[in-house]
Amino acid sequence: MRAKRATLKSIASDLGVTHTSVSNAYNNPAKVSKALRDRIIAHARAVNYEGPNPTARSLRTGRCGAIGVLFNDRLSYAFTDPHDIAFLRGVSSVCEEEGANIVLIPLGHADARVHEALPDSLGPDTVGAMVDGYILNAPYKSHPTIRRALARGLPTVAVDFDAPDLSSVLTNDRAMMRAVVEHLAALGHRAIGIVTFPRAEGNGQIVSLADDFTDESHVVHERIAGCRDGFDAAGVPWTAVQVCETTNDEAGGARAAARLLDRRPSLTALVCFSDRLALGAVAHARSAGLTVPERLSVTGFDGLASPARQSDVMQLTTVRQDAAEKGRRAADILLRGDGTPARTTIDAAFVVGDTTAPAPAPAIASTEGRS
Repeated sequence: MRAKRATLKSIASDLGVTHTSVSNAYNNPAKVSKALRDRIIAHARAVNYEGPNPTARSLRTGRCGAIGVLFNDRLSYAFTDPHDIAFLRGVSSVCEEEGANIVLIPLGHADARVHEALPDSLGPDTVGAMVDGYILNAPYKSHPTIRRALARGLPTVAVDFDAPDLSSVLTNDRAMMRAVVEHLAALGHRAIGIVTFPRAEGNGQIVSLADDFTDESHVVHERIAGCRDGFDAAGVPWTAVQVCETTNDEAGGARAAARLLDRRPSLTALVCFSDRLALGAVAHARSAGLTVPERLSVTGFDGLASPARQSDVMQLTTVRQDAAEKGRRAADILLRGDGTPARTTIDAAFVVGDTTAPAPAPAIASTEGRS
């Protein structure tokens, strides 16, 4: 005959403790002493008990013990982008403390049917829910999956996404971008281009800074506003500044730099909305024979470097933000908050590095190599 499978009830009977004590040892360890928990876990292992059945627990509580993190781009992006890696490290640190899992939901999946698996309207107590709540990591506001997630009514925290009815974790993007532009203006730069990730999903245009930048992407909207503030202070009209949208990676930064410099070879500086874009712009400048920063100054945003780049002598002039703290704060609000919407701002800092210098003489800027 097959041996009888151990259960919470049989373990409680074996040890002479209550069923609740055994359950708490797994689900609410703070409610039992360490000595009792160690005793319960040791006995459970001895009888080959692997813990409560997660399906049964979901049926009983209506919760699945996981949070969903929705982010732009494809799944692989979360494992290659330094900002998102740090952000998820912050989220996971709180999840580990709370015994919660993470479900990554990429909005850039090539197959739209993947997003259709997210129900349009399910209540927070629905047993079949994939997650118990969401963290929205800088998504495009009108993306159908974002609308579908919000329609579920689950606890949600928005990061770099301003939603008045939700708790949010934001960065002082606008003030930081003004500081970047004012820094370049103080160095004498007036011929400045901007490299950004798309303001709306799928965009990839070159437009004037005076163009309409909606709040579809909160990050782009705020950083553009900060650039406008800086150019206003410097007396540079918005119509004189060109903005190139591109994918948020090094290849995208290189392409955008090439397009902007081809259109306006006299540019002396590029303001990039991420460090990855800035690194791509620097790489293109070097390949085109434009010295950085003597001929072309370049700025970034994030202040994060992968181990592979730590050996670089040249440090970006950039805005350093604490992505890990943003992730930790968002998960803390979602898993430990009381549900009252709260707005949290984590201030970044402007850091002057080696990639900015005084603007070259106009004659040099207009005659040196173009891409």
